[in-house]
Amino acid sequence: MLNEVLLFIHAAELLLFGVFLSASFSNIKLNRKNISVFLIFSLLSGIIQLLIYIFFSEEIVWKMYPFISHFPLIILLILGYKKKIATAIVSISTAYLCCQPAKWFGIMAKTASNKSEVEYIIQILTLIFVFMIIYFRFSAYLAEIFEKDVKSVYIFGITPIVYYVFDYISAIYTDFWKAKIHEAAEFLALFVCVIFLVFCIIYYKEYEQKADAQRKEQIVRITVDEQKKELDAVKRNEQTVRIMRHDMRHFLFNLQTCIDNDDKITAKKMISSFVENIDSAVVKTYCGNTTINYIISGFAERCKEEKIKFNCKIEASEFLCDETMFSTIISNALDNAINSQKSLPEKEREIELMLKNHNGKLLLSVKNPIREKPVFINGMPVSDRKGHGYGTQSIVYLTEHMGGNSKFSIEENKFVLRVII
Repeated sequence: MLNEVLLFIHAAELLLFGVFLSASFSNIKLNRKNISVFLIFSLLSGIIQLLIYIFFSEEIVWKMYPFISHFPLIILLILGYKKKIATAIVSISTAYLCCQPAKWFGIMAKTASNKSEVEYIIQILTLIFVFMIIYFRFSAYLAEIFEKDVKSVYIFGITPIVYYVFDYISAIYTDFWKAKIHEAAEFLALFVCVIFLVFCIIYYKEYEQKADAQRKEQIVRITVDEQKKELDAVKRNEQTVRIMRHDMRHFLFNLQTCIDNDDKITAKKMISSFVENIDSAVVKTYCGNTTINYIISGFAERCKEEKIKFNCKIEASEFLCDETMFSTIISNALDNAINSQKSLPEKEREIELMLKNHNGKLLLSVKNPIREKPVFINGMPVSDRKGHGYGTQSIVYLTEHMGGNSKFSIEENKFVLRVII
């Protein structure tokens, strides 16, 4: 009786272990909603396993395990969480590989005590310990790796995939490993698991250094482009002022002629035209920060060209953050807002920009209407169009780099970005 109770506890724990590790390896945040989804999935899978155990046998349960647990979980990750097939397969295979340390310690305990109850107890305790270590120390690294391109994911996933197939062929579907070297075979799995996890961490460290350098290069490139635009705008304005200064003598002479002839109407028209030219040559002041003001002014001109209504509310007097990085955040946010409205009718196009200080923080809000709601995964809008999505990734990276927070959401059919630094 005790042996059967321990068997059920171990089976339930093993199922939860695999499901939740697979989710964490797939870069799915275990919030309340996602935990509920995976608990329901585990419950349904567990009920099916129990029915097979009652009407058939434990051996049939293990042989059917991929079809009642692993394959459905792959489908859930792909369809429910929009994960790549490679990410889902490798995540589940890796979680399966991570079960092996507990299995090996259980076998060694049984060998020493010659009691199956001891084997289950050791496996249950070891599985909890292994889950805590992998989830809090390793899962974040693996999740980043398994989100890369398909080729890279399969390269890093070849070890757990091969082991998964090998273990089922040699131990579940055949009697190949049922020999005296069983302990040695399980130790091999433990060794492979440890080496694989260490290798992933080393690779992640190297990859992150390279990725960080690429992101910094991208930031510098964007900053240079924005500064070039600002410089061009300044040059255009200076050229306009020089021309107006040159023409000032002719303007005053013509104005004097109108006054002498008592032609007030023509004089007023000349003055109004001259004032308009002066206004167009002056960069509109949105805020006290010169760099940010040039950027907002540039995007305001773009909105005018694209026939987008631009509502700007600036209440920020201090910018206690990296000016270059924050300028890049605003540029990406406004650029995304403009590009997302090109398919909308002109009368519906609008951008609302708000920038203010509050309790020592700098708050940025950008809102714009959208035609279709984007797909959100872990709070990030995801685009399947090639070359898209880098702007939002850059916003998140720069905001976190400055110690702030960013949030993307949909409110009243409007896409909303909020940044707090």
